[in-house]
Amino acid sequence: MKLLNKYFSLLKQDFLLFSLLSLPGIVFYFIGLWQLEAFSLSTLTIGLLTKFCVEFLTISIIFYIVHILGFKKRGVFALVFFLYYITITADIVLLMYFKERFGLKHVMTLGGAQYQFMTDIRLLCYFAFIYFFPFFVVGKFWHAPSRHISAKKMAFSAVLLLVVSIISPIFYLKTPQAFFSTQLMDTTLAGIVKDLINKKSAPEVLPLDDSEIQLAAQNYNLFRPSDFVNKKNYKRIILITTEALSNKFSNMVNPNIPPAASAVIDNLKKTYPNVSLKPTTISTLYGLSVIFSGHANPELMFENEYPLSFVKILKDNGFKTAFIRGANEHYMNEDVLFKQAGFSEVYGADYFASTPYKDKIAWWGLTDRALFDFTINYLKENRDQKVFIDILNVDTHVPSGRTDYLGQTYPPLNLEGTSPKIAAAYDRPNMARAFRNYDYELGLFIENLQKENLLDDDTLLIVTADHPFYANLDIGPLVKNYQKNFEEVPFILITKNKIEEVLTTDKNASQQDIGPTILGLAGQKTPQNMMGRSLFEETPERSVFELKNNYVIVQSEGQKQIISKKAKEPNQKALIKLLTSVVSPK
Repeated sequence: MKLLNKYFSLLKQDFLLFSLLSLPGIVFYFIGLWQLEAFSLSTLTIGLLTKFCVEFLTISIIFYIVHILGFKKRGVFALVFFLYYITITADIVLLMYFKERFGLKHVMTLGGAQYQFMTDIRLLCYFAFIYFFPFFVVGKFWHAPSRHISAKKMAFSAVLLLVVSIISPIFYLKTPQAFFSTQLMDTTLAGIVKDLINKKSAPEVLPLDDSEIQLAAQNYNLFRPSDFVNKKNYKRIILITTEALSNKFSNMVNPNIPPAASAVIDNLKKTYPNVSLKPTTISTLYGLSVIFSGHANPELMFENEYPLSFVKILKDNGFKTAFIRGANEHYMNEDVLFKQAGFSEVYGADYFASTPYKDKIAWWGLTDRALFDFTINYLKENRDQKVFIDILNVDTHVPSGRTDYLGQTYPPLNLEGTSPKIAAAYDRPNMARAFRNYDYELGLFIENLQKENLLDDDTLLIVTADHPFYANLDIGPLVKNYQKNFEEVPFILITKNKIEEVLTTDKNASQQDIGPTILGLAGQKTPQNMMGRSLFEETPERSVFELKNNYVIVQSEGQKQIISKKAKEPNQKALIKLLTSVVSPK
């Protein structure tokens, strides 16, 4: 006992200092619990205490290392913790927008992102705060010991951190809330380091008759042969994977949205076959990769040159394939990746910069109106060919939608009968205003397709999303009485003559099913090794898989499971093997 008291006394002097410096990490923990719907007695007691210990001890280790290296000025300590708080901020932002933590897979997105928002006075004030907060705290509460004592304190903190990571009960509780709580324990830096250390093994190519694969397929209704055939085979297919489109911006789903703000989308839903799809991913490359492959593991697809892709199948069957986007086509090397997925041509802001469209490029890229105009011209030039086009717009890109429409005007929005708070939401740049303007642009695009006779008997237009917009920042009044289906994405099939087949009513229809559906509408068979099923096919209960860094969320048969990627139970182990593998077709 005396020995323990001796060592705990090493940290006693700095307890208030490190407690204060731990506060941003605690704020992150609460935001994470809120976004992941993980509030419970255990997460607010054992979990909170564990998180405090992890932050406290991590900060003490960093602090003592800086001191051991010979730095004594509080300005240096403030700079170190400013950078540390930036990583916490990144985690908070990702959690608020996408219910996902910042990790190695998000580091790769930093290079091509837009950073004009960093000149916003509010953000500059925040940066000043997270620098001067540790600056003043260190100046007030730090009493520098010798470097030898700091070394002892650092070692003791490291041992305690190891002990906490082993014995804390929160790591052993089996409730979903406790599981999510454990996912919030690591600091962002620790998470990135773990991602770097954990090398990914090359994916296996497994036969369908592999015993574990058969077990997983049986449990989750996968890889069932399909004889489904559409009555009409379309020769020109236009897929609009609308950036961040969510059902929360449709009056038919969310009555808080003024009817005039989603008039086009809602009218399309009333007129044409449509279904609401569960999302499976959190970002554009990931969402598109699931759509292209009909497979739940997007990283497996784009890191291995898309071993599954409905776009490749269309290309091999005579379709001219083009990816037309508003953002820079080279972002995250996506021009190369999408060609690997089967697109012969990839157009983006870099291409448009040397065309007459160059004056319509600002913010993330080409305006949606100009993007749709280019698509019209592209279709006219290829009127007599079989064509598949994927359009990816940017005007609805997070965090606020386009701020500069380059002189484009929009008719006044009829807000009769809406509350002042809801009306005010459309007076400033935010996602609500962006989707209202997108709704108008979509209506113009369809109108122009019809004027040019491009929406003929052989043409299919599909409106859906790359991923939903999870956050509710700056649109609070519009998500009052929040519902789960607000985060689902629409899937609308627009044709000259209404499609006769009936879409599934399965509540677990998801983005995994888009690829097989398009193949069927183009007269092509779906490879049996795709996880998705045609949305025209009524099958036994579908399963939806959402892959995270350390776990998988599975929805099937009205149940929701959380499965660790290190699961040992045979059924769960078989599923993880399936999700991290490519299955060879029969």
